[in-house]
Amino acid sequence: MHTFLRINSAADLNQLNKSLAPEFAPNEVAKKLEAGLSAAVRGILIEEDYVDKDYRSTFYNFYSKKGLGYRKDCVRLHFFDGTVDFDAKSLKLTHDPAYSSDVALTDHYFGYMVLRPTGINTIGRSVISADVRTGAQGRIITATHKVHLLGYTLLVQGFPWMEQHIDISICAHAACWAMLRHFSQRFPDYREQSLYEITMMAESRNPGGLIPSRGLKIQQAERILQVAGTFPLRIAKDVNKRDDKSFYRQLAACIDSGFPVFAAMYKKRHAIAIVGYRWRQVTSPGTGELRHAWDEIDSLIVIDDNQLPYVTIPTRGQRATYTAEDIDTFLVPFPEKLFYPPQAVESLVPLLFNFGSFLQIPPPKETIARYFITTGSALRRFVRNWESAFDPKLIEILMNVSFTQFIWVVELATESEWGVRQVSARAIIDATASVHERLPFWIFHSKDNVLVFERDEDGVNVGDKFYEHPLSGRAMTMMPRMETNLSAIVTK
Repeated sequence: MHTFLRINSAADLNQLNKSLAPEFAPNEVAKKLEAGLSAAVRGILIEEDYVDKDYRSTFYNFYSKKGLGYRKDCVRLHFFDGTVDFDAKSLKLTHDPAYSSDVALTDHYFGYMVLRPTGINTIGRSVISADVRTGAQGRIITATHKVHLLGYTLLVQGFPWMEQHIDISICAHAACWAMLRHFSQRFPDYREQSLYEITMMAESRNPGGLIPSRGLKIQQAERILQVAGTFPLRIAKDVNKRDDKSFYRQLAACIDSGFPVFAAMYKKRHAIAIVGYRWRQVTSPGTGELRHAWDEIDSLIVIDDNQLPYVTIPTRGQRATYTAEDIDTFLVPFPEKLFYPPQAVESLVPLLFNFGSFLQIPPPKETIARYFITTGSALRRFVRNWESAFDPKLIEILMNVSFTQFIWVVELATESEWGVRQVSARAIIDATASVHERLPFWIFHSKDNVLVFERDEDGVNVGDKFYEHPLSGRAMTMMPRMETNLSAIVTK
């Protein structure tokens, strides 16, 4: 059965109470939608008797064993803008000007939310566009999610989210599930993991009973990510430092690399997934020393099971429910072929200025450094898309170097360049390098010169040799900042 609700005002969300059974907690759901979704959402299609794989995994292994009877099926809510309508007789979705192709409908589709019949914390697997999330601004990690509805195939860009079950899973399970579901959508090598499977992955034996509802230790979250096939790196804040700048610089680098981060807050007894950030509107004032991208981040965007997705939390200062200062440890799920850690890149950045006699780069006190992981193919695609901004000689070099699959990119920019999303120089580092190498570079270039470092067939640095290639032909007047791992939120 399908019911379409036209939403002309927030009060219309109360129609959910008439359309949904009490075990789906429609009043609580309506309140969250009213507070969390923008006015761009003007229609909700209710899909009843929906079979949800995540709820079914918990139903057969947990809820079916309880004395209170639980339904097997869920309800799924689909969010559309005001141009979409629904013909109940023909079960067709239409929109102006009266055509209903998949592509046309996708342009007006904002995602879905599964409601499970558990009475408490009923919001299950959901993917909602950040463009319609109230207050969401910045850049986030997303994947394309395919939705099958009434014979249509719709697409939505977003990050998975759900509320914790409380009785079988808590915030840490929900954060792990969200990250791994993103991986299964973004990368074909990772399979989907149901929520129940994730609760079982935390230990070598079946914990059963009440154990999962009592929480996860950071070691158990790390085990979940390992069993799922990732190679998590654990980074802890130095408790002996009042302000562990390295901790946050590494956090920024991991997020900017497009990897969602599992963050634990011990005093808050809470865990979240960090999936994005928002730059400061005004560049932070100079301190007379090298600045880092973290210094230019105003807030983080997180997946918190207590609120709709894409919650914005401040990095410091202003107190909210929690801030980035409350984070004690984080886990970043790296792929297998990545051996050069973010801390090594951070230590390497100051050494780049030793090449100032070869490249025109600003002095450290005038520089903002940003570093992130990408792939060689993504770098070449970026260069091709911005071909007019690159010198032909540099393009030739970048297209011919035999990069490893994963690379670190370090971008150096002055304050004025940062404000217009440009850079002075870019270094490309072998992400498979040893931390003991002195010069683990592939390339280091500015607008006027390129240094190519010699590496043998196995990617090992050979005698710290590098060669100059002065740029010829069309001189570069600007170099765009590389921002390909995250997507910009476009408020609707």
